[in-house]
Amino acid sequence: MERLKALIEPKKDRVEFIRGLITLLLADRELYSDEVLFRDAVEEIYRTLRLEVLDKKRTELADAYETAVLLRATISGKPLEPENLLREVGRKLREAG
Repeated sequence: MERLKALIEPKKDRVEFIRGLITLLLADRELYSDEVLFRDAVEEIYRTLRLEVLDKKRTELADAYETAVLLRATISGKPLEPENLLREVGRKLREAG
């Protein structure tokens, strides 16, 4: 992640940093194809948007966060079959009470 941070000019706003990170990944295929960097970047995007939406209540970023959740799940190798996901959501809701 430090390598990516060095390539992006410093930003005070975390969301601006994420925008720059996404732009960089899409513009530079070498970075995009580096699996470790790409996974680190996706994790950073996910964590930042989660913090902004859940902790800071920035609901205008909810759609971006939901997409980041899907992106994270896609690169994790988890099966994304709707029926299995529904079962897992149901199981987690039961566990939560």
